[in-house]
Amino acid sequence: MNVDGGIQINDIGGILRRRGKVAAGTALAVFLVIYWIAMALPNVFTSYATVLVEPQSVKKELVEAGVNDSDLNQRLHLMTAQILARPRLSRIIDEFGLYQEESETLLREEVIDLMRSQIRVEPVIPELEQGGVSSRRQEVEINEFRIYYDNYDPKLAKEVAQRLANDFIETHINARVQTSQKSLEFIEGELERLSKSIASVEKDIARVKSENPGTLPEDMDTSQRQLERILVDLTAAQRALGEATSDEEFYRSQLAAASTYAAPNDDASPARRIEILKLQLGEYESRGFTDKHPDIIKTREEIARLEKTVAEQKSDSTVYNPIAQQAEASLRRAILQKEAAQQEIERLRNLSDELQAQLEATPAVAEQLDALNREYEHLFNTFQDFSNRQNEATVQAQLERKQLGEQFKVLEQAFEAPEPSAPNRPLILVVGFLFAVMTGGAVGILREALDTSPHDARQLQTQVQLPVLASIPAIVLEADRARARRSRMRTVLATAGVVGFALVGGAANYLWVNGVPRFLQPAEAGQEQQATPPVSVGG
Repeated sequence: MNVDGGIQINDIGGILRRRGKVAAGTALAVFLVIYWIAMALPNVFTSYATVLVEPQSVKKELVEAGVNDSDLNQRLHLMTAQILARPRLSRIIDEFGLYQEESETLLREEVIDLMRSQIRVEPVIPELEQGGVSSRRQEVEINEFRIYYDNYDPKLAKEVAQRLANDFIETHINARVQTSQKSLEFIEGELERLSKSIASVEKDIARVKSENPGTLPEDMDTSQRQLERILVDLTAAQRALGEATSDEEFYRSQLAAASTYAAPNDDASPARRIEILKLQLGEYESRGFTDKHPDIIKTREEIARLEKTVAEQKSDSTVYNPIAQQAEASLRRAILQKEAAQQEIERLRNLSDELQAQLEATPAVAEQLDALNREYEHLFNTFQDFSNRQNEATVQAQLERKQLGEQFKVLEQAFEAPEPSAPNRPLILVVGFLFAVMTGGAVGILREALDTSPHDARQLQTQVQLPVLASIPAIVLEADRARARRSRMRTVLATAGVVGFALVGGAANYLWVNGVPRFLQPAEAGQEQQATPPVSVGG
């Protein structure tokens, strides 16, 4: 085609005459290939089971479920994850013998991924909400889901879809029961642990109290009152000691005077000499002489010797002196009172020191007991909280065991699909026809563009740049017309043969791959394969 002079309207007719057969043949060949491929594709049947989510049977004001209800996105995510779990799909593949040919060349993981691509979970949007679901999806309450499964065998698609729904419901029930049971077991374990901890703290408190008698905070007031009384008693005992000491000195002097009553002016008598030496000894001590001073040592030795002499004289004397005996008795009484007062003072001081030590140790013991009491109070409050939660968990576990919580039930059982869901052969053929027409037109235009030979006087004159004086039209004889008719007849017959072969071959491919269509099967077989009426089956 020479496009230097531009394409005229008359050129279009010539192009169609020259390239129409090539374009039509190419388009027909492409369409027949697409038709053959479309008819050779296996039918894919889709079956689904509808799962209904029933709310909790018991009012939530009375009992809260042990498993929280999830929203739409979480529910779809959890459902899909549970349905597409590897162990479940692997068991289903083995049980139904799925993907046997694929298993020969693919790994089990790849086969499971292939099955996952043929399963989908979709929510069922209520009809009244379908208009505005895109704008307010979260506000729509969705209580139904559908589990779809695609397979080349409609029976297998039905059985697998139903099995997926039943397995999911069973797993859902078991999961809810296990979750509530695990919650109850966890709370019971925590209660046992808290009980042991409380018992241990109680033992520690009892041990601290037993190891620190009298130093406990509750004993502080009693100890302080006892200390006050002891201090008062100690003052009285010290006063009594002073009085007893004074009486002892007095009665000693009385005894000495009574002993010298017979010779009061006899300075040479032992008793009088002892009195004089004691006065002298007191004078030495007042001067600051120590016990090691020779005068003091000498005086004390002489006093001891004289006292021994007086004692011997008393034992040998048969003279009765009532005044001396009375003084001696009073002296012994004073000495006993003095000793008793000293013992009482010592006892009271020991008690006072002991109470002081207890009062000083009380703050440390109180701090230790406060820490233990705080721990005990915390553990006890936690124990009470878990005890309340245990009652709730027990009720929730019973709720799940009796399946009174949120339930998943099969609202519509999976049914055998009456018609394949894929491939969409009419759409494939329409698109293939358009593609074939465009391909044929493209081939015709390409052939015309590659052809540079002139086809009329104008193209020749433009190409050789010389004027064309005359053009001689083609002279068609009767023999030429007959030859053209025979050529067209052969073309038509060949085209019809190719088209017929393609149509018959495509139909044969369809029958070989997919079997006899259902509408061509006997009525009895069709009745046997009617869909099972949807019923509600509990999980």
